[in-house]
Amino acid sequence: MWTFRAMNTDVTVAAPELSDDAERDLGHAAERLFRETERRFSRFLPDSELARLNRADRPITVSDELFELLIRARAHAAGTGGIFDPAVGAAMDASGYDRSFAPRRLDRDDAPTPTRPASIAMLDLDEARHQVARPPHVQLDLGGFLKGLTADRAAALAPGAAVVDAGGDAVLRGAPPGDDGWTVDIEDPADPARTLGTLIVRDQAVATSAGNRRRWRRGTRSMHHLIDPRTREPARTDVVQATVVAPTAELADVMAKVPFVLGAAAGARELGRRGLRAVLVLRDGTIRTVGALELHHA
Repeated sequence: MWTFRAMNTDVTVAAPELSDDAERDLGHAAERLFRETERRFSRFLPDSELARLNRADRPITVSDELFELLIRARAHAAGTGGIFDPAVGAAMDASGYDRSFAPRRLDRDDAPTPTRPASIAMLDLDEARHQVARPPHVQLDLGGFLKGLTADRAAALAPGAAVVDAGGDAVLRGAPPGDDGWTVDIEDPADPARTLGTLIVRDQAVATSAGNRRRWRRGTRSMHHLIDPRTREPARTDVVQATVVAPTAELADVMAKVPFVLGAAAGARELGRRGLRAVLVLRDGTIRTVGALELHHA
């Protein structure tokens, strides 16, 4: 097992069928991939390509990689009816999440400031020249979507059974020797030390959206990082945690935000429409499963 810190989260890589040396080499390769992706596309690093795009006051030519990310993100935004939309950067800044998270680092006494409606659909993407024109108020944050995609790409480096877990965005290939799959714990959002249940997952990915891990105070309000693009404020529904099982961590991360923002009823319909499975923890403590999913209660 190899563990490192990147994208402001702990990343674990394990490949039980490999030798210790081969597993270490896989871990190093995954670490390089995560660090390089963060260096290029973090909104918190002023020299990153994404930060330069967020500052641009005229159309600029971006790399093939960033242009591909924008195309993928725009497709996810369209597919979720705008419930997932990375153009929430300004709203995140206004809520106080304008630097890398650490406990109490974001706390402020002043109230949040309002922001204008923004959407990735407002970008002008010139596919022939890879030029991007951005309205001044549109700020991008690729966040969890990028973390999930990077976990997918890291897992693709493994020759066999492996897990890449980036702070809950996990790709689970094959199974450990003698097991049917990998065990995934469903955390109690009210008590991170407690497990509500477990899933057995094989050749799928999982991602969880919850507002309990990254919280801070802005004025008299408690804030979190999961912004509802419609209100441009932290989402508040009957869902306090959503864990989605999907073919890729990229898709799982995108779709885990949907029930968190829409609520259990509408969110479950959207997940069902796509044939995805999920575990939703509701504000009253109820656990709801979506799709053919066997949750082993703790």
